Order: sequence, then structure tokens, then C-alpha cells
Amino acid sequence: MVIQSQNASDHGRSTKFLDRTRMNNALEQAMDFGATYAEIRLMAETTSSVRLKDGQLEHAIPGQEIGATLRILADGAWGVHSTTDISNIPNEIESTVKLARAVAARRPSGSKPIQLAEIPVLQDEIHWRPKKDVRNTDLQTKLDMLQSIHATANDDDRIISVACGWSDEHLHTELLTTEGMDRTWSFQRSMVNGMVTARDGGDPVSYRMRHGGEGGLELIEACDLGGLGEHARISALRLLKANRAPSGKLPLIADRDLTGVYIHEALGHPCEADLVAAGDSCLDGKLGQKIGNDIVTVVDDPTMRGGYGAYPIDDEGLDVRQKTLIKNGILTDYLNHRETAHHFGIEPNAGARAQDGLHHPLVRMSNTMIMGGSYTDIDELAEDIQYGVYACGSRGGQVDTGRGSFQFAAQEAYLIENGEITTPLRDVSVSGLTLQILNDVDGLTKDAKLASPGFCGKGQTVPVGDGGPIMRIREALVG
Repeated sequence: MVIQSQNASDHGRSTKFLDRTRMNNALEQAMDFGATYAEIRLMAETTSSVRLKDGQLEHAIPGQEIGATLRILADGAWGVHSTTDISNIPNEIESTVKLARAVAARRPSGSKPIQLAEIPVLQDEIHWRPKKDVRNTDLQTKLDMLQSIHATANDDDRIISVACGWSDEHLHTELLTTEGMDRTWSFQRSMVNGMVTARDGGDPVSYRMRHGGEGGLELIEACDLGGLGEHARISALRLLKANRAPSGKLPLIADRDLTGVYIHEALGHPCEADLVAAGDSCLDGKLGQKIGNDIVTVVDDPTMRGGYGAYPIDDEGLDVRQKTLIKNGILTDYLNHRETAHHFGIEPNAGARAQDGLHHPLVRMSNTMIMGGSYTDIDELAEDIQYGVYACGSRGGQVDTGRGSFQFAAQEAYLIENGEITTPLRDVSVSGLTLQILNDVDGLTKDAKLASPGFCGKGQTVPVGDGGPIMRIREALVG
């Protein structure tokens, strides 16, 4: 291990919650009990959640939470203790070492002991300060902004309900390890969201909207909130008269929202090295192999400031960087943390994320997107399609990472006829095999960027960003 000290004066010093002397003594005690590695990671969260339903305030909840997780590696197995009683952590050292050894004693025959890849050891502070600290935003300002969305989203007799929400969080993390790591970092996220529901004599339809990312109040102020609500209203009303989708294998164009969801779910998850190591990924054994069209390059980038999945340091203390998962169709990297990096003999790339201070880090995505191609716009992508579908947004779906299959439902869609985008469609689903679709991507617009913010569940829930260009697929199963 090489200890490096970075100058934190540019970022300013923050109040720290962990007593360095007491907690470092506790970590040394873990080594005395036979641990090979131990860490204490604390996260303090300051949050706010506001919800309007049909213009009326349903709730406004400020929150403050603090939690810490003690992780100890002994005999090649983890012992983990999570608590909100920070002062009691030193008293849990011995029992957590014993827990790790008990887990190790029950290790299945043939399973290898856990080992960690080496990383630089740093002592510093990194604070991504927003232009406008969202913690200083009063309730009335939040309500006024949500009312701006509601006013334009509700402007039609066929709109039967509008729900609007606000959420923000300031995250402060501290990490101490037996290797000498002592890092503190902080940043903020802010988001508004809504759901517009319409009915015109038949079944109701709904349309979801989101805007936000890493940053403070300036992110919400930069959004045309009235335009956000208007777009959702127009889309919901259009769905009322939309036709049922055709079914079968058809050329497909996906907007950047659906492109991002596809890349996140169908490719990003199979690239997570813990799933690969568990034998639950269609990309197992394919590093260095060609798995997609030459035009496909995919990155996962937590350094992309403003993206909802951005963060300055991962939850094992590594500086973040852009990770290129696919380069010109070739699988070049897995998302990993220290454990899986050692398992595969590859470089750690800062993919460890935990939901909060009470959860241990897992391999997770951040901001995941396909890079842009050579086409100017959607019209150029569509001009060669005689009969196909243009699908926009996502209502969720299902992915089997082991088999490499997926199914997504689009928020809205349009028929493509003789190179023109024509009739609105509803209830459109798209399915296929990840590796087949990657090879069938045959057109990408130049303007790749992140789409709407989202959340990813994998036993724990973390904010993520995804997106890319508008993407054309030679053939997908539409229904």
C-alpha cells in the first residue's frame, strides 16, 4: 500500500462525526483479534420530501439520519455490524470478528476465501458543493415550484389526477480503515417528479415525469417546470387516443430514455462483477470478446457531474473514474469492487456503492450510457424504415441477467411508416436477448446525453442516471 495525502484546503473542512482516535484504536483491536482488514463507514443524511396530490399538500417531511457499518474481514469472510449508536462501535469489534470467523467456518467446499485488491490509501476531504445549497430552500419555495408543474399538467378537463413530488438529500460520508484510509466526502441530489392521469370515458392512462440530478436548488431552478407539466399533460392526452401496438419482430427506434433503461438493465447489470462471479451473467468469460456492433461504446461514469448517479468517492474509498464497459463492440471491463477485482485479477474501478450508512457496499452502476454515433437526428434514423416502431420512455420491465433476456414497457410510442413517424401507440413492450440486440444496433444519433433520473434496486436502492443517443435497432420483438 502506498499512502498518499491530497490537499483538502480547496474543498474546505467539514464537521466530522467519527472520533478518529477512538475509532482507529478500535480498528487496531480488530487486527489484534485476528482480522486481516477492518473498516468503519459512516453516512449522515439530511433529506426533505414533499408531495402534492391534485394541488393539495399531502406531506412535507424533513429528515436527518446517521448510521455506520463496521466491516471486518477474518479468515477470508466478512463480518458486518450496522448501527445508529455510533459511540458503541468499539464494543462490537470482538463479536464482529467472531461473526466473520463463523461465516468462514461454514464456507462451502471449493469456495475461495475473500481477498481484496490493493488500492491507494488516501487521507483527505472532497466536497462537491452545489451552487445553491438545497438545505437552505424553504417549504414555500418547494410548494411554488410543484404548483408550477401542477398548473400546466392539470390544464384539461380530461386530466383526472396530478401528483407532484420533491426530494432532496445532502450526503456526508466518512471512512476509516486498518490500511490507513481516512476520507470524508459530501454532495447533494435534488429531484422533482410527477404523475399525470387522464381519462376520456374509458380506461385511465398515466404518464410519469422526472427531473433532477447531483446538485442543489440550481438544478430545479434551471428546469422549465411549467414545460415539464405541459409535456406530461400532452403525452397523457395523446395516450387516450393511441392505437394498440403491432406485434412481431420489427425495426425499433428508442428515445434516449428507453436507450438508457435498456443499457442499464440489459447490459449494465450483467457487467456487475459480483453477478458474473456468482454465475448469473450472460457476460461471464466474455472479457475481450466482441459482443456488439462496432458502433456500440458504453461507459459508466460517476464523475459526470449533474447526473443522478454521480458521486466523488466510492464506498470503499476509491476515487471515481469513467469506466468503459464496451469499446467499439468489445467487452472491455466489468463494474467491480475490491473483492471482485481481486477475484478476476483486474483493476478496481470504484463501483462499490451502499444505500446508506447501514448497508454494506455492493457492485453498482452510476451514470450509464451509450456514446453517440453518426446520425444527425431521428428523422435520418427513420427514413430507411418502411414499417417499425419509435418507443419512448420506460414503465419498467424484467431482466434475466443469466440468460441475457429482457422485456421493457414503453411509456408511449409511435408507428413508423415509409420513413415517417405517424400514429401514436400505447401498451408497447419490447423484448429480446441482450447480445443479439447489441449486434442489431445499427444507428445512433450524435447527441448522447443523460435522460431522466432513476433508481436501481439490487437488494439495496441507489440513485442512478442513464441515457445515450436516440438508438435504432435492426429488429426487436415488439408487442
